[in-house]
Amino acid sequence: MLQSFVSKMNLRVGLIVCCAVIYAGASDRDSVNKNGVDHSTFDTLGYGLELVLTKFDFIANKLQKIEERLQTTENKLDSMEKEIHQQRSTQEQIVALLHERRHEQESKSSQKGKFSTIKKLGNNASLNVSELQNQIRQKVLAALHKLDPDVNNGHNISQQIMKVDYSSVVTPTQASVPQPPATPPTKTTTITTTPKPQQRVDGSSCKNVHSKESGTYLIRVRNDSEPFEVNCEQETFGGGWIVFQFRYDGSLDFYRGWNEFRDGFGDLNKEFWLGLEKVHQITSDRKHELAIEMKDFNGTYKCARYDASEIGSESDQYHVKAIGKYNGTALSEMYNYKGRKFSTKDRDNDKSSRHCAREHEGAWWHRACTNVNLNGRYMNAEDEKSIHWYYFDFNVQGLRYSRMMIRELE
Repeated sequence: MLQSFVSKMNLRVGLIVCCAVIYAGASDRDSVNKNGVDHSTFDTLGYGLELVLTKFDFIANKLQKIEERLQTTENKLDSMEKEIHQQRSTQEQIVALLHERRHEQESKSSQKGKFSTIKKLGNNASLNVSELQNQIRQKVLAALHKLDPDVNNGHNISQQIMKVDYSSVVTPTQASVPQPPATPPTKTTTITTTPKPQQRVDGSSCKNVHSKESGTYLIRVRNDSEPFEVNCEQETFGGGWIVFQFRYDGSLDFYRGWNEFRDGFGDLNKEFWLGLEKVHQITSDRKHELAIEMKDFNGTYKCARYDASEIGSESDQYHVKAIGKYNGTALSEMYNYKGRKFSTKDRDNDKSSRHCAREHEGAWWHRACTNVNLNGRYMNAEDEKSIHWYYFDFNVQGLRYSRMMIRELE
């Protein structure tokens, strides 16, 4: 392209010079023919042609320099194009390596998933046994309470039937249990209860407990409802709190379905979830406040408190019916939770096209999805599936400790 341009320029200049020579010659001949005298115009013509040729050489030199510069630029562009091709090939190799690594990680994660599934099955089997015992225990206590006004005697009878220490709901006593007739020699079994502060509560609040010791107590939400046990926190923030979620060592699997989160699971003296239905009954009967305590694996403690909290019924998917003003150190995250419905791995009630409870492996009041996952996986890692509160440290780093509590307002 460049050589073609230079050739065209040379041709044009040559044509101009040739035309100038022809014109000058014709003018001189006309002058000689008319006057019959030679005015020596050829000398002048030679001088003019020399000037034109000099100009032509100058222009040719300029064009040569321009051609050299353009050639240099073209060489640089070729070099840059080669470098770009090399970079593209390098990037393609890197992308191929990344895909290979990702495939290897997915294979490893699938293997880990199989092991975790086996572990979950084992944990669920042991948990189902303990939960069945707790359910039988509560049913026996409720039946005895209706039949016998003397609650303490009823508890002692239940101990004889179940052969289990129900000291969490009885007064400190020591009773001799009579044995049925048997072939001599006969023996008498004695059940001793350890003195604890767990006494029957009048009403539906841990604030009715006069003892300042935290522990398990029996409450009745309404006069016509069956009593159930709760864990009362009697020291933090002045006491009187009903704990409905507690996690501190990862011993309990929280990745569960709707029915379990509705009814509750775990051990009230260890890790547990009280149950959405119980929280609904408690908060709908009277006004309550909410407190959430958290600690990370470095021991940093933060809390969030709200001066109002109420959970709707199961027909409303246990939505957040009320949430009050925030106060605390963990920064507010639940101020806009009003109206959000509860979602579990087998019930998707969020506003997102994704299934947030499955994606985060944590049941919660998800929307799209959420910055909180306190029912997620127990892990010391920065992961969206972990127990996290984003504004704790502006990340999804897993937390070591989580406790959610409600307290009746006066």
